[in-house]
Amino acid sequence: MIGAGVRVAPEHTLLFERLINVLVSAAPGIRFCFSTSPETTIDAIRRWT
Repeated sequence: MIGAGVRVAPEHTLLFERLINVLVSAAPGIRFCFSTSPETTIDAIRRWT
């Protein structure tokens, strides 16, 4: 789970890209989920588990 604090802020785009690429390299087959708020975190995780 990568929260909106990293994903949404334009100044964090490079950090977001790096995180995704590092995770894909470290864990092939990894799945990502994205929430829209803290309240939707559990639902986002459940979509992919």
